[in-house]
Amino acid sequence: MMIRRKLKTLNELKIKIMEELQVNPALHDIHITFRCPHEVLNQCINYRYMLIKEDKHVKIMFNMTEKWAQVTNIELYVTLERRAEVSIEEIIQTTTSLQVAVLDNHNNITLGGYTPPFQETPTTIESEPSNRYEDQFCTHRDDADAAITVQHVTNTPPIYEPPASSFYANTWENMVDPEVVQQAFASSWNADMNFAKGLIFANKEAVKRALIIYAAKGNKNFITDRSTKSRLSVKCMDESCQWYVGAVLKPELGLWMVTSYKGPHSCMSLGMARDGRMMDCNFLAAEFVPLFQKKHTATIFHLGDFITAKYEHKLSYYKIWDAKQKAIAKIFGDWEESYQRLRKLLLAYSDQEIGTRFWYHTIRSEVFGDTILRYVFWAFAPCIEGFKHCKPVISIDGTHLYGKYRGVLLIAMATDANNKVLPLAFAVVDKESGPSWSWFLTCLRNSFDYVIVDKDICVISDRYKGIQNGIANWRRDDDGRVRVIHRYCLRHVASNFNTHFQDATLKSLALQAGYATQEAKFELYMQPIKEAEIEALRKKLRTGQQESEPDSSIMPYTYLMKEDLDMWTQLHDGGYRYGAMTSNVSECFNGVLKGARGLPIAAMVEFTWSKLVAYFHDRHKEITHDLSEGKVWSTYVLNIYDKNLRKSITHSVRAFNNFLGTYQVGTAYNNYSPGGGHHSHEINIKARTCGCGKWQNLKIPCSHAIIVLQLLEQDATRYIDLCYSLENAIRTYSHQFMVPKSESLWRDVDGPKWVPNPALLRGKGRPVKSRIRNEMDGVRREPRSRRPNSDLREIQQQQSCGLCHQHGHNRRRCTPRFTDYKGKFTKLDNEKRLKEAEVIEGGYLELGFTFHRTRVEVIEMDSDTCILRTTIEYDVKEEVAANSSYTTIDAVAKLAELAKNHLIKNKASKDTR
Repeated sequence: MMIRRKLKTLNELKIKIMEELQVNPALHDIHITFRCPHEVLNQCINYRYMLIKEDKHVKIMFNMTEKWAQVTNIELYVTLERRAEVSIEEIIQTTTSLQVAVLDNHNNITLGGYTPPFQETPTTIESEPSNRYEDQFCTHRDDADAAITVQHVTNTPPIYEPPASSFYANTWENMVDPEVVQQAFASSWNADMNFAKGLIFANKEAVKRALIIYAAKGNKNFITDRSTKSRLSVKCMDESCQWYVGAVLKPELGLWMVTSYKGPHSCMSLGMARDGRMMDCNFLAAEFVPLFQKKHTATIFHLGDFITAKYEHKLSYYKIWDAKQKAIAKIFGDWEESYQRLRKLLLAYSDQEIGTRFWYHTIRSEVFGDTILRYVFWAFAPCIEGFKHCKPVISIDGTHLYGKYRGVLLIAMATDANNKVLPLAFAVVDKESGPSWSWFLTCLRNSFDYVIVDKDICVISDRYKGIQNGIANWRRDDDGRVRVIHRYCLRHVASNFNTHFQDATLKSLALQAGYATQEAKFELYMQPIKEAEIEALRKKLRTGQQESEPDSSIMPYTYLMKEDLDMWTQLHDGGYRYGAMTSNVSECFNGVLKGARGLPIAAMVEFTWSKLVAYFHDRHKEITHDLSEGKVWSTYVLNIYDKNLRKSITHSVRAFNNFLGTYQVGTAYNNYSPGGGHHSHEINIKARTCGCGKWQNLKIPCSHAIIVLQLLEQDATRYIDLCYSLENAIRTYSHQFMVPKSESLWRDVDGPKWVPNPALLRGKGRPVKSRIRNEMDGVRREPRSRRPNSDLREIQQQQSCGLCHQHGHNRRRCTPRFTDYKGKFTKLDNEKRLKEAEVIEGGYLELGFTFHRTRVEVIEMDSDTCILRTTIEYDVKEEVAANSSYTTIDAVAKLAELAKNHLIKNKASKDTR
């Protein structure tokens, strides 16, 4: 039976179907369900079901069929219903002559984009529509006509009629299987589709997201014409374009539907910048969330490359940074709410591990019920217990936060038997100051003072006055002894020295003097510094300048010697440092925390906890493996011991006092060492000291001690300090972290609500994420100058230009230089006198061009005249668009001039013959 497309009403459709079924309309009625195509995924068509109840549904049915080119028929399912009292035999006689899909009358099937209570197998596009189902109505589309084909079957079993309608009433909707998780409806639109009437979305945000993606794909701009809680309409920014989309909220469905659409765009996108103008920060934040869930340290440039690869738009740095903050807030929580969550988190850690310590300091807030969190300190129990088996040396340092709120993260670090970093404690304070450092050191003392009772703890830091005062106030023992020894970081001492005197040579000598372990070498390095000071004073006297007070800017030797030598030299340290001369271990861990310093405060605490859990697990596993192989000492100490053992071969020993254990060791000549070799050192086996100073400082036998112990037929490794043993290493990481409780089981907190300090709220603009460089980074601090100096520069990556890839400048200060290049002919036609050449390496590509092609065509005018037509095509990056001025036809013009002169010369020579 054929039905014309002009059929518009439901009654007309019912009459046509009932005529074909030979059903009496007076005795029966039918209910029609349309198997509606929903989406195309992986060459398969997914269907949903729509009940044909009104005339508009008939229209939608034909529109959907025309919209989907992959659908070649219409499938309808019919249910028969009696209008009057008739016998069941009559119904059986009617249904047995037709194969149909009978649906339950009481199933609630309505118009809408939702998944029905039964699943359909997706239909492959390539399969034949007529073979998909045996019981179906197939409507084939041919131009404007549509046909409904009915297939009759005579052996259909009788229909079961239950004794009461309550037998098949829906009484199982309240029966929920907790293991079955149903996915919420998302959208009937995908990124490869155009907009059309009837598209359904879960909410208003889904409509906005689809509009932004659609605009980005086509590089179009639109403006919002109307936006309310129940309606959204947008139109093209170009007034001459008719493109328009209108969507409304359908209360009966709880979904949004596109009800108005005019399209496609009639405007041109040529020349429009692909700058992501339609992508707002909320849209970008939703795009970035999956990336941050995989890697929270994703950089701005990585995020920008992600958007460029996905949508072919290049966004500004500031838009990406703003979206990044919103994405972080979505994943790790709101910045302000994070402070209140922090309190519950610290209580949960404390309940989970009894030895975990945390303290906080708050100040009064102007808002009733709130209190401003000024300082917070936390140290986990496994770290506190692990410090018992480490070297009694703590390095402290601070690093700035770069999240929504300013602040400083203070860190205390130790090193284990293998000289690997062990984080001990953390604190977040408003700024580095005397009160903040004193408070941090007080918390540190309360946490670790009882851990090591038989040794003094050495604290290494810079020369900040607040740290000095905090350590000076450290609690004393009953006998009056201070159990903490303060030492300066030698790297910071040398940095301050160079800032004062601006002399790289003197700085190097000061560093070598600090590392020296022998009195002779210390004097050797200090003597040139002393002579430089004497020469500067003599020069000043010769010029006749006299001052009441000496000029400290020309007195480097005095500057160093006025500091306590035990604070910055290894020679006078007394062995408290264990060879650690700098606070680099703390600064190294700053790199690990770099990604966490931009997170909300509670997430940052969770980050430190998670990192430590991983550290303890991996290191315990590694040390267990070494112990299983029979190793006794750590790899770090064995490397030093093996080096000293090889060096001891050339030494000679002279015994002096066997009772006191005193020996003399002589070294061989060495013209390549600073002192030339041939030295003698006194060894005291019982005191475990050597004249070279290395044994008592590192607590590892030096080469001189090893040769003596070998002479005494003793195992030299027995004289290594036990803090380097693998037994101590395994004990360091044996106190494992406990599996955390679910957040729903955390203790509730009482008291005022913690809030951040509003004065620390970071202003708008790009935050500074890296510290200001100084001479430690190879930057000479001169007035109005920050020139890099190779003599001052330490090991680090040098700045390079993104265009020419040379060091010493960036792309903004790059002076383009045209280099040699390689090209290839893409077209060569001798008959048409045509050549095309494209640059494939060097030349223009080094100047920021992505494409450069030159086309030369010779057009003959007459026997003596021709025209040389030159066309240059190129594409250049936006940031170096100014380099497009380097594209000229001067080279071709010179070649043409040479060719002309050559031809004229040849013609003249022919004429003279």
